[in-house]
Amino acid sequence: MKLLIQGNNINVTDAIHDYVQEKLEKAVKHFQNLTTKVDVHLSVSRNARVTDKHKAEVTVYANGRVI
Repeated sequence: MKLLIQGNNINVTDAIHDYVQEKLEKAVKHFQNLTTKVDVHLSVSRNARVTDKHKAEVTVYANGRVI
């Protein structure tokens, strides 16, 4: 499984990378033989009016399908 982690307004440190990898391995462990690539986009909003400042978007490519 290929893992790509990108961050907007946040530095993706080794600790964050390890944490995301650990959580994704648990999430896709049943489909690990089908999963080819996982894209993770982490973002932090700097706008004071936004209530949910932290956002994580995960895209899983499995067996020719996008989840």
